Amino acid sequence: MKRLLHCTLILLLLDGCTSQLPGTIARPPAEPVSVREVQRDAGSHLSREVRWGGDIIEVQNHSDHTDVLVLARELKKDGEPKEDGAVDGRFIARFGSFIDPAQLPEGRLLTVSGPVIGMESHKVGEYPYRYPVVQVTAWHLWPKPRTYYHDPWWPYYPGYPWRYPYWW
Repeated sequence: MKRLLHCTLILLLLDGCTSQLPGTIARPPAEPVSVREVQRDAGSHLSREVRWGGDIIEVQNHSDHTDVLVLARELKKDGEPKEDGAVDGRFIARFGSFIDPAQLPEGRLLTVSGPVIGMESHKVGEYPYRYPVVQVTAWHLWPKPRTYYHDPWWPYYPGYPWRYPYWW
């Protein structure tokens, strides 16, 4: 009995150490809609719950909210944007309060969920671009991907391990 109690306690402690995604980020909406579909027909998609994500382009703070401009990308099953995923356009993630730009650095991957509240036009270079606006109810900033050094020839160097790391 004590052993079962100890195992249960350890599992509960370990479970608390894992990062928990908000439910609306972890699960896709029943009827997913893309950024391009909303751009084509914004009126029929107002108030629709969406789950979009991608690369952070810019953070703009206003007096009563923060806008994050995002380059939308295809999402994995868990809601994480695919780094090499197809680009679906751009959208604005609107936070109802101040968000320090240091919390959302440019280039990082962000996933948000919430209702579509409208469209706004801004310029991308000289091109006028219509951005769908999402009122953020849940969000997740994904950790930076780790880069691992992988040597394709290890451990098959000629003379390994006697000559490694010297090549003369």
